[in-house]
Parts: sequence; structure tokens; C-alpha cells
Amino acid sequence: MRAEEVSLDMTIDEMLARWPKLGTVLVRRRMACVGCAMAPFERLTDVAKNYGVPTARLLRDLRAALREARR
Repeated sequence: MRAEEVSLDMTIDEMLARWPKLGTVLVRRRMACVGCAMAPFERLTDVAKNYGVPTARLLRDLRAALREARR
């Protein structure tokens, strides 16, 4: 994993602390992760499983949003 790369091992809080704009990806998918009490503990891989989203698809969407935010 590169230093500035989204990883499935990150917790929701870790990801949002580094890249707050990525919360829009979760909101668009109707994931209640932003502001959730479990955000400090649940990893992206857990959230994908809980919401029935393929991990590769979630990771792809988050990385695309990160690239867009950097422009």
C-alpha cells in the first residue's frame, strides 16, 4: 500500500480523517458509516461485507473519488 492510498484495512474513521471527501462515496451508497459509532472500529472490508458491496468495487470507487479530489 502506498502512503497515500486507500486500503481495505483502514477503519472508516482513519479514511475520513485523511480524506473527508470520500464520505460522499459512502453516502451515495446509502451506507450509514459517516458519523456512525462503529466508524472507529469497522474497517472498509467489514463495511463492504455488512452492506453487501463487493470489496473490489468499493475500493475502486473510493480510489476514483480520491483521484478526482486531488485534481
